Amino acid sequence: MELPVYICLCKAVTDHDIEAAVFAGAETLGQVQRELAVSTGCGRCANAAQMVIDQAKAKLAGSDTFGSPGLNVASLATQDIAALVYAA
Repeated sequence: MELPVYICLCKAVTDHDIEAAVFAGAETLGQVQRELAVSTGCGRCANAAQMVIDQAKAKLAGSDTFGSPGLNVASLATQDIAALVYAA
C-alpha cells in the first residue's frame, strides 16, 4: 500500500482522501472542496488537488490501470511535480 501524500497542508487532506471522495461520487474540485475543504485555506494546492481528481476519475473510467491508491507521481510531468512541491 502506498503511503498517502498530503496535498493540502492547511486542511490535512491527502491524495487518498481526495481519491476516496471521487470514488464516492465527487466529480469536480468544487465537490471535493465541499466534502473535504481541500484548497479552501491558502489555495496553493488547487492544481495538485485537481491532478489527483483527474487521476482518480481515470481510474474509475478504467483508462488508467495502475493499482496502488492515491497519486501516481510517476505519471506526472515535471511542472506538475513542481506544483506539488509548491503546494507543500
